[in-house]
Amino acid sequence: MEKPKDNAAEQNRLRILIAEDEKNIGDLLVELLSQPDREITIVHNGLDAVRKLRKGPYDLLITDLMMPELDGMEVLRQAKKLHPQILAIIITGYASLETAIEAVKEGAYDYLRKPFRLDELKISVDNACERIYLLRENRLLLEHLRKAYSKGAAAEGAKRDEPPGENLPMETDFVSLDWLPPSYFQNSGTDASTALSELERLGTLLRQGLLEKEEFQALKKKLLGSLK
Repeated sequence: MEKPKDNAAEQNRLRILIAEDEKNIGDLLVELLSQPDREITIVHNGLDAVRKLRKGPYDLLITDLMMPELDGMEVLRQAKKLHPQILAIIITGYASLETAIEAVKEGAYDYLRKPFRLDELKISVDNACERIYLLRENRLLLEHLRKAYSKGAAAEGAKRDEPPGENLPMETDFVSLDWLPPSYFQNSGTDASTALSELERLGTLLRQGLLEKEEFQALKKKLLGSLK
């Protein structure tokens, strides 16, 4: 008798798409990164990666920069258009400062240069997965807060004969922005004033011990890369 699926476990699974044109490296990555809570799909060129992305959402994209049909940078751009919340890790043997800056500006979560150590990639992926789970928890709690506030506001409004939903606050009225990680917000381009304010906030979190130094540096790099 077939064992019934655990719907909660299925919903919590992370969907990871790997785009790597070298089959032996791709197979190695699948073996290295496989875990019970991860569903990994691998393709061997950029066009196939985009086709997969168009068919459904993925949580994490790991893509080589140089691939046939479509390069990794274009795959990253298409992934961000189709699924803005997706995290992406770029892998390349042709690293340069310019391509690293471009990758960060296009929204890459991390950038690894070949030949990379396997533990280096594993740490990067594990950190990305932790962040994805954190964002999921944030969104879930935010939705619970919205519902709870809506019920309370509706009950209060009924006492005053106000229409349902009247005077509901924006989410930032009852959820502190400091409670959400910076990557929760999708920057299409940050002006200097906003970047300075966000950088000061990150510095405060670092001094309070809520951010590790390495995480602060990574977030600062991402923030500066989002400047218009």
